[in-house]
Amino acid sequence: MRSHRVAYALASVVAIVAFVGTNDPRALGVVAFLALVLAVCVVLCVVQARTTTVGFHVAKACRVGQQLTLELEASRRTWLPAGRIDLTVACRNVMLDETRCLSVVLEPGWGRSWRFELPLDTSACGAVEVSVERLGASDPLCLIRRRIGCSYGGSYTVYPRLIDLAVPLERAPRARFSGSSYDRTRKGQDMSETFDIREYRMADPLHSIHWKLSSKMGELVVREASHPSNYDILVLVDLGRAPAGGGDPFAAEEIAAALSLTASISYDLLRQDLCHKVASMTGDRLVDTMVDAPASFDAMLDALVSMPMSATSGACLHLFDQYRRDHDFTKTVLVTGSVDEAACARMAHVTDLSVVCVGCEGLAVAESAASYALVGVPIETIEDRVRSVAI
Repeated sequence: MRSHRVAYALASVVAIVAFVGTNDPRALGVVAFLALVLAVCVVLCVVQARTTTVGFHVAKACRVGQQLTLELEASRRTWLPAGRIDLTVACRNVMLDETRCLSVVLEPGWGRSWRFELPLDTSACGAVEVSVERLGASDPLCLIRRRIGCSYGGSYTVYPRLIDLAVPLERAPRARFSGSSYDRTRKGQDMSETFDIREYRMADPLHSIHWKLSSKMGELVVREASHPSNYDILVLVDLGRAPAGGGDPFAAEEIAAALSLTASISYDLLRQDLCHKVASMTGDRLVDTMVDAPASFDAMLDALVSMPMSATSGACLHLFDQYRRDHDFTKTVLVTGSVDEAACARMAHVTDLSVVCVGCEGLAVAESAASYALVGVPIETIEDRVRSVAI
């Protein structure tokens, strides 16, 4: 557009100079023609800007690396020739606190409605807020630009990939299905504590029938199990945009790999009916989500990619001791991008600790430390070769 304006301005200056220097009527005719062209362009641009309506749509979610597009539908109420539409879209990743702008120039051509698809960046996990920073229409010669009114604001979420990962517990937690306190508002899987008594239904298994009480009441009744409110397994996510000791920021692939391992570990624990909590650092505190059902797993994943990430890793390790005092758990799985050996050694004194470290170079696939289990996972092998992470 700028080159067109420069060419028009240059032609106008030459025509005016020629007319002033020679007093030639033909030069005056050129000046008048250029002025008429400018007036027509102004009219076409104003009409296009006022009669053009633009709508946007984007899918709500995708997996990291999956193709995702921002769909743009434009229509107008006139058949006059259309010029270009220039668009700038800002995509802010809430988790990484990064904003990327996508600038494109669209060529609608003739017609009264058009549809375009703009590819979005899905290389990094996180909840992404989409807003239109600039939207304007120009005349067919791209000499004049007018703003098109639009207040679009949307969002989409890029989730980590789930790996078909087996998580055997080599050092098992204190309790798998039972606890010392129970949730009075919902049933669970701990048959040692009765949550409620109800009538037998055809789909109920026979072992759930309370035979003694059924004989007294003269009808079949079933015991419903209670739900433990204390959990023994904690999956602690220690991620930041850069290493704690300084250095280059973590690449988007490293963060996505760590989140993928976190989600896959949590998912397999859930498949084993092992209730657990997933905690991560946001702001100056640790925020946790209980995972005991598919719905709570989805809620955990949403929270994990929607909370702002710390500037550096290692921050949550300093809050771990106080967090441990306020919560009841005996097994901790730490997922991190770099290992702070001193902090991990302190954690291992108060909890059964397993550390899963993700890195581009990676550690050995399986290592051992003096006081805690250490598993190193190179990024390039996560999806192809990693099938089991023993904790």
